[in-house]
Amino acid sequence: MPAKFQVVALSSNDPDGMDRHNEPQLAYPDALKTAQSLKFQGKAFRVFIDGEHSEEEIRSFRNLGGLM
Repeated sequence: MPAKFQVVALSSNDPDGMDRHNEPQLAYPDALKTAQSLKFQGKAFRVFIDGEHSEEEIRSFRNLGGLM
């Protein structure tokens, strides 16, 4: 099963990024674009992963400053 990713922006209301019930589950390319957009906006984010993923995928989110 390909991995699905949720990229959640951290906020003062949800500083841990744990409220993800309204966040879509995205394929890797879309999740990476979302993470890049948040990074460009200066926002911190957390990434949740469901399914099998590669180390390269994890590394790409970490390189953008994402919490896992």
